[in-house]
Amino acid sequence: MTSQATKTVRAFLTIVGLLASFVVAELVIRYKVEAWPFEMPMVVPRYLTPRDATLRWLFSPTEGRNSLGLRNREIGVKNPRELRILFLGDSLVWSGETSSGKLYTEVVESSLNKARRHPTTHIEVINAGVPGYTTFQELEFLKLYGLDMQPDLVVLGFVLNDLYYPYLHKPTAGRMLDREPSILLHRFDVRVLPGRLFAQSYLAHEVVFTGRRGVWKLTRHPFFSFERRDDFYLAWTSYGWDTTTPLLREMRDLLAQQGCRLSIIVFPVVEQVDDAYRSLDLDHVLYPQRRIEAICAALAVACIDLTGSLHAAGGKTLYRDYLHLNAKGNDVVAAEITQFLRTDPNLRLKGSKGETGDLPVEQPTKFERSSISRPPTHLD
Repeated sequence: MTSQATKTVRAFLTIVGLLASFVVAELVIRYKVEAWPFEMPMVVPRYLTPRDATLRWLFSPTEGRNSLGLRNREIGVKNPRELRILFLGDSLVWSGETSSGKLYTEVVESSLNKARRHPTTHIEVINAGVPGYTTFQELEFLKLYGLDMQPDLVVLGFVLNDLYYPYLHKPTAGRMLDREPSILLHRFDVRVLPGRLFAQSYLAHEVVFTGRRGVWKLTRHPFFSFERRDDFYLAWTSYGWDTTTPLLREMRDLLAQQGCRLSIIVFPVVEQVDDAYRSLDLDHVLYPQRRIEAICAALAVACIDLTGSLHAAGGKTLYRDYLHLNAKGNDVVAAEITQFLRTDPNLRLKGSKGETGDLPVEQPTKFERSSISRPPTHLD
């Protein structure tokens, strides 16, 4: 064998070895994160119907939940003199217990009815929060069930892990909300080269993720948990917001066809109201809020960011974990939302016959530090 042929064979064997090593490492990573072909099979709850396929799950109609599995009374036919506010969201809407023991959606309903101008008009607030849902699933729920409820206003609870498209979780035999492995395929921008070439490689995403953390350590980049969490880091990337605008636009347009408006409530994670992290790099910490507020402004959708009011009212002391609020935190949420609905001139609720809303307009008093963006009267 000539020297040139030997070099060719060696080069070929080297390439084959590298490819084999890559495949083995890829399989090891996939086994570790339970991705295909080691993925746990999805188990659809038996009480779901074929039309619910895009939702993946609803909770069972037991333990005090209604026939849709929601933490709400049964939803009947809408009364002509009734105004309905539908809350969509995930566990931040589902598990909103306040100091009174009631959900903040129940407190909002009670507060609005006490303040209504015409006693003959009743305001009904519907809690349609489902733990683990993303914006995609919330839109699907609206199409399947929400529009039939004939809401006059839809309030979308927006959480910073809602960006994962289409799912963050999946139901398996072991857990109702098991991790969806594909959420690990967002650690770099797969829309452009070279990322597009490795879009489906769990190994490539893990290498980039690990390398990025190494660079942060060497450069003494501040430690933020949200940048290292599989379920939140996407909100701090520019490419992570690509699907949010079209989903919210579709939701807004569907509601507009029924004469209904959309507004969005933004829930921060605990680091965003913790002075220890805010002092490190406030602009970076609040990057997701600027993105969602810009999207809402472009879509002419009312948006209230709870970050300021929660920070002012106690910050991290209002949280029971990284994301969920305790009873005092939900008291703040209830007060903020109630005030928002009573003071926003663009959200003056209208009844089914077109009469003007009956809530007196008041000026903000208690929670003046909240960030509220008012939409213009037109849609883009």
